Amino acid sequence: MSSGPVPHALVLRHRARPGRRDALVEVWRRHMPDAVRDNDGHQAYVLCASHADPDVLLVFQQYRDAAAAQEFLGNPAYLAYLAESGGLLAGPPEVEPVESLWSKVAGPGG
Repeated sequence: MSSGPVPHALVLRHRARPGRRDALVEVWRRHMPDAVRDNDGHQAYVLCASHADPDVLLVFQQYRDAAAAQEFLGNPAYLAYLAESGGLLAGPPEVEPVESLWSKVAGPGG
């Protein structure tokens, strides 16, 4: 049994205003990729476009631990993303903590 940090994983559902998902993705691309790549607390991060709903983005995030997740909320790039994306969202994201049981991390498309 490991005594190290317990990974902390989340699934987020962002609902864009009707027809604004592509604009939301562009705002994300301006602010988030480098912030996530440079954040040692992120172990995995996957941004997905829903096939079932053209206004929804889904995000899977796994952090080293809950403290790393909390710390990222103060990241300047994340705060800039929140400020710029607010008018594109239909409401706050739905956030669901999940337990990561197994993973394989690969680049875009597999």
